[in-house]
Amino acid sequence: MIKTITSLKITTSHNLFDRNDTIEYLTIDYLDEDGNQKQIKNLPHEEDAGIYDVKTDPWEDILEDWRLTKPAYISSSDKGWELLESYLQHLTSTQSQELEDSQNKLYEADKVADILRNISRLSDVGKAAFEEMLNVDTENVWDVYSKHWNRITSHRSSHGED
Repeated sequence: MIKTITSLKITTSHNLFDRNDTIEYLTIDYLDEDGNQKQIKNLPHEEDAGIYDVKTDPWEDILEDWRLTKPAYISSSDKGWELLESYLQHLTSTQSQELEDSQNKLYEADKVADILRNISRLSDVGKAAFEEMLNVDTENVWDVYSKHWNRITSHRSSHGED
């Protein structure tokens, strides 16, 4: 039985002749009820739902899509599918939060790097709002942004800047 999913990996198989993507496989790392690390390898699915990215797409959606698009040629008694279907049918809000937390922890460094790359593109207003949000735990980003927008644009207009 799957207790906690710790990692998802999607592998895409390519056609050697035309180099088109042919099928995706999902590998799931998880902890069982005894805390042992286990893995379900290479679950295929029907391609009608599109390509997924485990770094950006919610894991719960990926798992549900894989469950719903199980290929007809896969035996329903396959242990990997059985575990996935059982897990998703009985997914609690705690497990759903664990999925989200695992995804955020695994890819947090990528998200931070992306933010840092984009800081140089921010306007003065954006940089001021970003700096304040780093120092203050704010609930409403748009209030902070509006405050800085008004402060900076009024400062520029009073000094004749555009």
